Amino acid sequence: MSQFGKPGLFYLAINRLQNMARLFFILTLLCLSSAAGAQQKFEEGVIVYSVSIGPLDGGSGYSEHAGTYTITLKDAYVRKDLEMNSGYSNIILENRNTGTVYSLRIANGQRYAIQLRNRDLDDKLKPYRGFSESVEPGTMMIAGQNCKKARIHYRDGSSSILYYSTAWMSTDSTLFDRFPGFKYIPLTFEYRSEEGITMRFTAEKLEQTPVENSIFRVPPGYRIISNADYKAISR
Repeated sequence: MSQFGKPGLFYLAINRLQNMARLFFILTLLCLSSAAGAQQKFEEGVIVYSVSIGPLDGGSGYSEHAGTYTITLKDAYVRKDLEMNSGYSNIILENRNTGTVYSLRIANGQRYAIQLRNRDLDDKLKPYRGFSESVEPGTMMIAGQNCKKARIHYRDGSSSILYYSTAWMSTDSTLFDRFPGFKYIPLTFEYRSEEGITMRFTAEKLEQTPVENSIFRVPPGYRIISNADYKAISR
């Protein structure tokens, strides 16, 4: 006879231990699955934003739809397409491995790939570095994601509102030049231009999907020039 008194009790105890082990295993898998689903790095895919334009100082309201802003990512490659209804277009191609950045523009019927210097890009980010953030009450469902509201406080005293989902983390600290270092992907954000015009970006689609390498290359027919040469041509 076993130490449990009867053989039946012994097998009952073994069965309970096995059931507890199975339950522990299932709970562990659920926790790991939940943690993995809670936060994912957006490494390859497309984010499409609808762009609306705000008023000049003292006005109110936004245009319904003024353009589209598309961010395409693949590993160290980034492409940003801004297409406005007014006809304005600007495409940025970035290779984080080589540090090269091109801005594709058309001027006077000519196609230019303007090579930007890293120093110029760093200068552009300077006013927005070192911001602080505070979570504000309010949530919003954007592109199928439940988003939290935050206010970004810049060193010059200005601020900006954005909505973000904790489900998606950015792999590039400077992907959004107005929020350098923000670890999540903003799904709605806005910023104010020097002319006092506010541009609001609202995500319509966030999709992880394979992306062809070719879209990150300078297309045929574009003349590669420096930013200084482009400014001289544009005068």
